[in-house]
Amino acid sequence: MRSIWKLLFVVVTLFTAACSKGNTGPVFDVSDQDKIKKVIEQLTVAFNAKDPKKAAALYTPEAVVMPPNKTLSRGRDFVEQYYQGRFAEGATELTLTPSEVKGQGNMGVAIGDYRLLLAPEKGPQRRDRGKFVWIFREQNNVWMIDTVIFSSDFAEPPPA
Repeated sequence: MRSIWKLLFVVVTLFTAACSKGNTGPVFDVSDQDKIKKVIEQLTVAFNAKDPKKAAALYTPEAVVMPPNKTLSRGRDFVEQYYQGRFAEGATELTLTPSEVKGQGNMGVAIGDYRLLLAPEKGPQRRDRGKFVWIFREQNNVWMIDTVIFSSDFAEPPPA
């Protein structure tokens, strides 16, 4: 009876080992981290140039942006509209500092913080800062922003 249990244990162990050969997909490495950091730099440049079209072009066609105190934007056209709205509110001087970039296969994530000046045409200027989580997807050997969620460290000011 013990030899049956030993045989069963060996078979299950071998079967498990055979089924879990590890990740056989694309490898995520330092070059992928560098490419994602480059996309973050490109977004910063497009944002500070107030170019919503160039900013939105860095996103996947089905991208999602989830800003604080605003509606979710889904799809590149709506991401472009989101940036148009931010620029109309006076958003400028963006700095993005990724503290961690990691991933697996064709998916990556950047975690970090941002700084921003809100300078509306009417009303006082104010600084904003907060944190972000961005998910990136590699499509056709190009890393693109797929999902963005961020939150401010400050409360939303009361309506004027």
